[in-house]
Amino acid sequence: MLQTIRDKFTGWIAIVFIVLISMTLVISFGNMDQTPLQDDVVITVNGEEITLFEFQEEFSNKLVEFQDLLGDEVPEVLEQSIKESAAEDLIIRRLLLDYLFESGYRVSPEYVAELIRTNETFLLGGEFNIENYKAILASQGATIDQFENDLRLQLEINQLRRGFIETSFITNAEFTQFIELQMQERTGQLLTVDSSRFMDQVVIDPSEVNNYYQNNLDLFQSNEEVDVEYLEISIEDVAQQVKFTADDLKEYYENNLDRFVTNEERKSSHILVAIDEDTTDEQAAELIEEIQSKLEVETFEDLAKQYSDDPGSAAQGGDLGWAETGLFVPEFESALFSMNVGEVSAPVKTDFGYHLIRMDDVKTGQQQSFDEIEYELELEYSRQLAEEELFVLADQMADLTLQSYNELASVADKMNLELNALDAFSRTGSTFLHQDLEMVNILFSPGSIELGENTPLFQIGDSVIVARAKSHRLPSTREFSAVQSDIESFLMNDSAMSLANDYAEGLSTQEALSFSDLAAEEGIKIEDFQILRNSTNYPRGLTEAIFSMHKDLIDQEFVVFSEMDNVYLAKVSSVSSGDLTFFSDQERSDAKSDLSQQYGSEDLNGLAQSLRENAEVFIEPGLYEGLFDL
Repeated sequence: MLQTIRDKFTGWIAIVFIVLISMTLVISFGNMDQTPLQDDVVITVNGEEITLFEFQEEFSNKLVEFQDLLGDEVPEVLEQSIKESAAEDLIIRRLLLDYLFESGYRVSPEYVAELIRTNETFLLGGEFNIENYKAILASQGATIDQFENDLRLQLEINQLRRGFIETSFITNAEFTQFIELQMQERTGQLLTVDSSRFMDQVVIDPSEVNNYYQNNLDLFQSNEEVDVEYLEISIEDVAQQVKFTADDLKEYYENNLDRFVTNEERKSSHILVAIDEDTTDEQAAELIEEIQSKLEVETFEDLAKQYSDDPGSAAQGGDLGWAETGLFVPEFESALFSMNVGEVSAPVKTDFGYHLIRMDDVKTGQQQSFDEIEYELELEYSRQLAEEELFVLADQMADLTLQSYNELASVADKMNLELNALDAFSRTGSTFLHQDLEMVNILFSPGSIELGENTPLFQIGDSVIVARAKSHRLPSTREFSAVQSDIESFLMNDSAMSLANDYAEGLSTQEALSFSDLAAEEGIKIEDFQILRNSTNYPRGLTEAIFSMHKDLIDQEFVVFSEMDNVYLAKVSSVSSGDLTFFSDQERSDAKSDLSQQYGSEDLNGLAQSLRENAEVFIEPGLYEGLFDL
């Protein structure tokens, strides 16, 4: 996608993540043009190095996730937590991968190949096409080796997690106790006090406001900021202008006939004896020969189920399904594509161990008709035309912004584009421009701040963007007059909440308190509640407070809990344990499976935490404070 533009202006690499459940291909871009600073090592884990570039990419990916949840503007208060989370995830990932390697976890190339071959992203006309596979990865700047290695690592981590789940044994007594506690229901009455009813009792002395300001100056520091203007050309906008006829599409098909031929496919089965920490090369070679000799009296399928170490095919009698060249490791592929139907190979050695391969069937390559792939052709051709036009427009924009040097208004006029503004842009914000850290660094560079220079062209998502800083502001303490009203509101709300808390605490000490007697008072809400541990119709903290009360104190004491502008006073009148008799056999089985997965995940988290606690980790001071120009 937009490869020519990337090569011309910035250079990009795609980082590919496979979500194992849906096997949907997700692409995110990161700039390869690393500055010397980005090569700096900012974290070491047991002597292994993690660079600033890796940290920035992890932080950017997490930032995008939060933007999807919260919108483009992520509260600055979360950014420190996001940075810390990015660092910890990198550390844990490195530790887990080392653990997987040392523990001998391996995923066979055949299993990886099968997942790729059945991934809808790589299908063309309902069939896997190796050239289409290569083209998709190449268009994202990813190599086949990089993509398949990333997928293999994800599968190995999933294999480790599955091992924990499968060994999590839940007794009937544990399951019954779990249901009784987790499905427990508590009922009672809830009184909600709105703190605003006490606002007329609050008096804030002006000196309190000034004192708060003087004692908390660090809370009123502004960020270093620039006001940004930018131009954007998106491929979606360009695509709306692209037009082509049915004849154009057929001509495109005719000119690319060789791309729309299915490759020869071979259906095969195999038996793998893995070489790992428990099995030496000599032992594996001896066992595979023993298995080969048993083929005279036992079926290939039965032997695969009994002996094969490939988790993806053993249960299916070794069946690997259909595959074409380029999906298996060279030694395996060379043997398979030299065999006849029904033939079983001699033992074939690969990096994973020894294989016996049986060639089950063959399908020769077939020309796909225009009608079969017309829809895919339309998408591909329209995308290609849009990319070509986008390149022309980007080339024009690059020339004009170079000529204009430090202004974009003339470029906007000549190209009939809207000149967009983004004010109060900080180094650590969460706008869409923050997705490219080099763009941020350039906007805060001396050339940008002092001369207002236009940036180079950047690709962010499917858009080409150029920007410049119009004005610059250094960090400073905001004037008292600018924050005075905010401080007054904060102090008044804080005082009102204190009065509401005092009121609720006072009620909780009264003997024979009747909530109904208070129902008529302004700012008071009375309701009956019926609540489970996982209920979402009340604040989570309130639910936890209600369930934290010991059963012996039911109907004797009150729960007082405050959140936002409300104070809650709850009186629990009854407790009902969860009852297994309400569940069908299927529901019990599903719940037990869910609980095993929960326990397994907890065990995996425990392993990760143990590895973290025993690891030698160094994090560069200042990594979270913006000293590395994040």
